[in-house]
Amino acid sequence: MTVVEKKQGLLARMLRPVRLDQPVPTSLTRGSAYSTVGLVAQGILRFATSVLVGHLAGKSVLGEVASAIAMSLILALLWPTTTGSAASMFVARARGAGEPEVARATVGHLRKRAVQTGLLLGAASLLLWTLFDGGSWTGALSVAALTVAYSGYSFTRGVQFGAGQVARATLWDVASVLLGLACLVVLLLAGVRSTALVLPLVLTYGLYTVAGWPYGAKGETDRTRRRELDGFVLLGAIATLANTGFLQLSQIAARWVTGDADAGQYASAIALATPASMLVVALTLVLLPSLAEARGRRDLEAVRIQTDRATRGLAVIMVAIFGSIMVCSRLIVGVIWGPSFAGAEKLLPVLVVAVLATNLCVASVNALNSRSRRGMAVTTAANISGMAVGTAMWLLLAPSLGLPGIALGYLCGTVVLAAIPIGVVWRTDGHRWRSVFAKVALGIVVAAATVVVEHLAELPVLLDPVFAVGFLAVWWVLNRAEVAKLPIPGLRRR
Repeated sequence: MTVVEKKQGLLARMLRPVRLDQPVPTSLTRGSAYSTVGLVAQGILRFATSVLVGHLAGKSVLGEVASAIAMSLILALLWPTTTGSAASMFVARARGAGEPEVARATVGHLRKRAVQTGLLLGAASLLLWTLFDGGSWTGALSVAALTVAYSGYSFTRGVQFGAGQVARATLWDVASVLLGLACLVVLLLAGVRSTALVLPLVLTYGLYTVAGWPYGAKGETDRTRRRELDGFVLLGAIATLANTGFLQLSQIAARWVTGDADAGQYASAIALATPASMLVVALTLVLLPSLAEARGRRDLEAVRIQTDRATRGLAVIMVAIFGSIMVCSRLIVGVIWGPSFAGAEKLLPVLVVAVLATNLCVASVNALNSRSRRGMAVTTAANISGMAVGTAMWLLLAPSLGLPGIALGYLCGTVVLAAIPIGVVWRTDGHRWRSVFAKVALGIVVAAATVVVEHLAELPVLLDPVFAVGFLAVWWVLNRAEVAKLPIPGLRRR
């Protein structure tokens, strides 16, 4: 096949409408690779937005833009985002049961709900941003547009992954991000220094929504099915709001407590702590449909095996990545952000451990969510408990500690929300994870101790990579058997 033919094939795949009855066979390994590419592209756009705005527009504008993004994402989490998860799971389950008509009717119902709630929340964001920011309606319109666009993006991505159209979704991720990056550069060069800098994200998510919209989904669902779908989305929305929304809420809390400039510093630390999570999000996008499909054909042993392998793989890979980031936090902040963001290196290790906790529970959360509404209730209760603990810690610590208090509160909350689903799945499915999490705890302690020594002894920043190599060597020794089962996070089919 010539280069031209390959390009024509890629273009045809992108422009072809989403088909709910003709999935493209994709293994978990290949699906994870595809989704990782798409999420890396999206992550680059979000990271570039933070870095470019922070360097060219300053900390105050970064704090304003980061808070605007956080508010839009929180609002989208109230319902629309979870319609994507519902589409991903229920469409895959219908495919596993050989019921394409059910898949089409399911998407049709979720599509209607996504439109209704997306527009409603977009309208609500106008008032909320005006009250929160005390600014103009121009900024509020930008936040509203981002809320609607991200709602559509979340739904259409879930539909494509549930339908097995993973490669198509990835191609549109990359294409829309390239356009969004170009738009961001144009706005910054044009001198825009306001909330309007979120418009490149609006363009990216809007284009993806239009390209992935399931225009042909038709069919009627009965009342029982509608209640099941809406119940799933309701529980999922509450759980996601208390989980993913918890991070975004910490950004808003940072701005509320400390103002734009310090909120920009907090945003800079979050921008460094979260990119590695794209690997976990990529895993979730293919793991949830795979677990749902396995349950659809009543293969419970496959569910157990995939959950175990995913958890072990995540433990090995995520601790290695996040531990290295912790040890090199001074160097990373200095190179990427420079002296004007001094102080972010003290926040970064705390936020890294918090994000690590949310990553380690992903396989357990997906196993519970694919199980039943009762499983979703467990994850929802866990997330609410974690958010409640974190908020209480903010009230106690933030007035005296400022940004470190916000970071510590977030850490306490994430440990709670991660421990509950892991413990439930560990016990109910009979997993042998004692040594896995003992090594995770040891790895975190070693990395944290190294960070403390670096700061107290005021060691040269250039030694950070040396300590990171030492940490990775210790981690490899502890996990030689598990490392031998990689390269992908433990998700090879038998």
